[in-house]
Amino acid sequence: MLPHWLRSHLPSEPTFVAFTDAVARLLELPPAPPADVYVRRYDTDRVWMVWWYKDGGASLFLERPYGDLRDGVWVRLHWHESPNPEAVAAMIRAYARRGHCEQRRRPSWFVRVLRVLRSR
Repeated sequence: MLPHWLRSHLPSEPTFVAFTDAVARLLELPPAPPADVYVRRYDTDRVWMVWWYKDGGASLFLERPYGDLRDGVWVRLHWHESPNPEAVAAMIRAYARRGHCEQRRRPSWFVRVLRVLRSR
């Protein structure tokens, strides 16, 4: 907990619901159901997102729906660092775009094995 004199000099904390809805709006997604106050899910065809409320911030888990099981990213946001919804939405778009490009370019596992063997 921050002392009141320091809290008064920091920008106001965005609410969890308002922040996650702002990011969803920038990604052109519908808002999460109003009953989802501490956990909010947003899914697209390229990225699954789960937001969790945390004291003083939020955690976001990004996962590609058709990627490897280990293919996910955790992002931790702290309200005192004044996270920007536009920056978070841009990061999510980049993550989705990269996965889509890699999926199209990814050679079969057999071709990858041959490349590794040839390089030895």
